[in-house]
Order: sequence, then structure tokens, then C-alpha cells
Amino acid sequence: MTSPAMRLGKWHQGYLYVVGTLLVLSGALWLLFHYFVRMPGQFGDSPHPLEPWWLCIHGLSAAAFLIGFGSVLPGHVRRAWVARRNRISGTFFFSLLALLIATGYGLYYLGEDSVRVPVSAVHWLVGLGMPALMGWHIWLGRASRKLKHAAAASAATASSVESEQALRLVRKP
Repeated sequence: MTSPAMRLGKWHQGYLYVVGTLLVLSGALWLLFHYFVRMPGQFGDSPHPLEPWWLCIHGLSAAAFLIGFGSVLPGHVRRAWVARRNRISGTFFFSLLALLIATGYGLYYLGEDSVRVPVSAVHWLVGLGMPALMGWHIWLGRASRKLKHAAAASAATASSVESEQALRLVRKP
């Protein structure tokens, strides 16, 4: 009997890809607008009016992503862990996601600038690197699945050749 597939369903994949893309883009746009797109004002440069909107979209998409990630834990993550597949990239991905959750929480609730500055730097550096890490994790999963299928096909071919040879031996008078 074969185990259930590690692969996510199309709808599940689509949800995580769309929400993850929105999460990374809104964070990157907030960074861009916060540090590089300022509005000239009567008393000097002031924040762009879209800056708080990027942050709102980022927070909302973070909550949606956490719902999606939580839905991956009981099936995909647990089965892959038991099957010992993609453990290194999965553990790395999970750890950095936990770091993003902790730093995001800290940014939301910490008020002191001496703490916010390094926490913010960690948050956006890790956040901007997550798409590459997710791509690596997906690539490794697909590559290991191809290897597994190739090994199974090779074993099936070898088994059928052995069966054919055994039948020839039995048929000989």
C-alpha cells in the first residue's frame, strides 16, 4: 500500500502562492515607500499616503498565509517528516517562518526604537529571502519525487524481467 501524496492539491497550492506573493509584495512595497518614496510637504518630506495601506495589506495577507500554513502542517509536513523527505529545506523553511512570525509580532507590539530597528532589519531580510527558499523547497520536493518515481519504475521493470525469466525456466521441458 502506498502512502498519501506529499504534494498539495491545486487549490491549496494556488492559495499559498497567491497569498504568499501578496505577502512578499506588500512587504517589499512598504519598504520601498517607507525608505525611498517620500512626499514633499510644508515641513519637509513626509510619508507617502500609500505606506500605511501597504502595511495593512501586509498584515492581512500575513494572517491569511498563517491560516494556509497551518492547514499544511497536519498533512504535508507530517507525512513528509515521517517519510524523511525534504527535511532539511522543510526545517529551514519552518524555522525562518517562525522567525518571521516572532519578528512580525515584535514589530507590532514593541514600541522602543532601540529594539525595533534590529528586529525590523531581521524581519525584512528574512522576508525578502523567503521566495527563494520556498522555490528551493519546491524544487527539491519535485526532484525527489521524480527520483522516487524513476526508482519505482526501474524496480518494476527489473521485477517484470525477473518474472519473465522465471517463467521461461518453468516452461522449459
